[in-house]
Amino acid sequence: MVLDRFTSKKSMPKKSGTNLKFHYWDHIADTDVHDLVEGVTPDATEMVRVSVDSAIKNRGAWVPFTDELMAQHENASEFHKETGVELSYALATKLEKEQFVIALSGAGTTITTAGDLNADLKLVRKALRVANAGKHTTIKSGSTKSGTVPVNAGWYGFTSLDDADLFRAATDFLSVEDYGYSDNIVDGEIGVIKSLGLRIVESQNIVDGEALFIGEDALGSLSLGGKNTPQYIVKELGEGVGIDGAGEATTDALNQNGTSGIKSTCGFMVLRSDQCIKLTMVVV
Repeated sequence: MVLDRFTSKKSMPKKSGTNLKFHYWDHIADTDVHDLVEGVTPDATEMVRVSVDSAIKNRGAWVPFTDELMAQHENASEFHKETGVELSYALATKLEKEQFVIALSGAGTTITTAGDLNADLKLVRKALRVANAGKHTTIKSGSTKSGTVPVNAGWYGFTSLDDADLFRAATDFLSVEDYGYSDNIVDGEIGVIKSLGLRIVESQNIVDGEALFIGEDALGSLSLGGKNTPQYIVKELGEGVGIDGAGEATTDALNQNGTSGIKSTCGFMVLRSDQCIKLTMVVV
């Protein structure tokens, strides 16, 4: 899950309900900086604490297996391993699709280009700078631990597989093959627009004609070490109920049925919409 590696993380304790809440302090405007006059104290500036709420949801899938299937399979543990791999891929694919939909729909700025991508990428950078969006200097390791690894600083942009060639043709584009290093490159990263500090990643979850750019504090999600660690669940033959030909639950007196399943508790949200920039590319 690539996008999840660029989110602020929050762990949730057990029995904490279904509400995921983040807090951050709003920026102080430059208009709150006063000219000082000797002996006169200017008006105070209040720090504003902003709350952002999102719902925690459950996702899961399972597959049945029978005693005959297990008898025919060469290795029962191999069957469960293969099933787990397929279920994990399906779960991660669905979750990442949902994350991109939320991020794109929550973008606070939409920039439309009619063909001059170089000019509009400068507008993307300007929008991120105006929002005081920090560049990403770390990414999540991708493990169940919440540690991070350093990366060369940059704002990250996500484009469709087909539109990636448009960014490769942009001015001052440096291909990932020419970075001179290979550590901590994001899956799907194609290169960087050096003068703008925009690192570009291609994704199957972005449709043609759109791109998403994010600052360091744009997104939030449940911690990798928290509730959203996927659980792989095996109910061996006879442990649960069976499914008859009509799809109805039955008892399993002869230990003929079992299930393999996966589930995850997940939460994802836009924290700062002004640090989510949507670029819409119009073909002319």
